[in-house]
Amino acid sequence: MSHHVLHLQTPGVVLSCAQGFLFCRYSDGQNNKLPLADIRTLIIATYQVSFSNTCLARLLENNCVILHCNDHYQPVGWSAGLEHMVQTKAFFQQISRPVKFEQELWDKLLRCKIQNQIGLLQQGGADCTEIRQLAQKQPPSESLIAKKYWRLYFQILRRPTRREHRHAKSFENIALNYGYAVVSSLLQRAILVHGLLPGLGIHHKARPGNMPLIYDLLEPFRAFVDRCLSQFCQTRRQEYIEHDLRAWNKYFGEYLQDCRLPARGLSYKLLDFIDIYVTDIAVAFENLDCAKIHLPNIDTLGK
Repeated sequence: MSHHVLHLQTPGVVLSCAQGFLFCRYSDGQNNKLPLADIRTLIIATYQVSFSNTCLARLLENNCVILHCNDHYQPVGWSAGLEHMVQTKAFFQQISRPVKFEQELWDKLLRCKIQNQIGLLQQGGADCTEIRQLAQKQPPSESLIAKKYWRLYFQILRRPTRREHRHAKSFENIALNYGYAVVSSLLQRAILVHGLLPGLGIHHKARPGNMPLIYDLLEPFRAFVDRCLSQFCQTRRQEYIEHDLRAWNKYFGEYLQDCRLPARGLSYKLLDFIDIYVTDIAVAFENLDCAKIHLPNIDTLGK
């Protein structure tokens, strides 16, 4: 089965569902269709997209997560189905909050994130000596490492800017936030399918409107979004100079399809690897053992 992240960037699209397909009717009369079962995430990055509640329900029934963007291509919300109960034991282990296991799992995810950040910086020719030294401490100082990482990363981009999380103003930060939101939507879909609770994290704390487990599981993948933006800056120089968010959104969608990671003796699209990763997380919760989780390794991608 071929799975897709479907971007809608053309105004005036009308969506409908029938006979297991999603139909897209454009204002110029053109019609496209795609099997509902093949759609993992639908990203609505334009205005005047119309669909009925029945169409929305069909998408959610097929485990599709819908990411809504404003007219500046900035994600503002999700639509997602209710949690499943695929792995009942994993669900009950999660809500029992096993402290030792959660600490071990978070340490594993955090160290993977840091190693991927180091790998990306090294690919860009940066000196990572200080970050390596900080990473050897137990526990690693995440905030201090992040400060040094972003300074080096933006130097690679040759942009004198700083990391902006919410209400980002610079193109680089808007692009990064968009990429993180798209990967988060894929993680949310996989988390729901496997019956885990996205609102119950292992490290991030629950706050109104956030999903801590998604933020926890996103950490190892952040450097992959950062890498994609770095490549966009190098290979799409004119679009980067023009701060073309539409071009960036399309480029990132292609990156999700083209980027491949090894697992279980095979090579998987990043889209499929995320499902394997969350499956392993659910099994880890079930057995309270995080030793066999397939983690993304940016060094396998080369420069």
